[in-house]
Amino acid sequence: MVVKSNILTAKREIEAALDGFVAGGAVTKVFVYETEWQHLRALIGSDGFRDIGLSARQKMIWSYLQEHVTKESLLFLMAVHPMELDEYDRNVREV
Repeated sequence: MVVKSNILTAKREIEAALDGFVAGGAVTKVFVYETEWQHLRALIGSDGFRDIGLSARQKMIWSYLQEHVTKESLLFLMAVHPMELDEYDRNVREV
C-alpha cells in the first residue's frame, strides 16, 4: 500500500526539479499528476524539444531527473511525456 504523504512528497520533489529544467534555454511548462493507480505522470512542454526525437527527449528528461530527484521519489514516476510547447498548450488541461 502506498502512503499518501509519500506520493505527495514525490510529486512536489519531481515538480520542483522539472520547474528547474530548461531545454535549450526555452520556456518550460510542467504538469505532474497522480493516476488512479497511485503512480505519477509528468507532462513537460518546451520549445527546446523542437527537432529532437521522442526517445532523445525521454533520455534527456530521465537523465535530468536522476540527478535532481531522490530514487525514492522516482519510484512513483511511471511516465514522462515531453512535448513541444504548442503541442502542450493544445493537449494539456491542467486541473
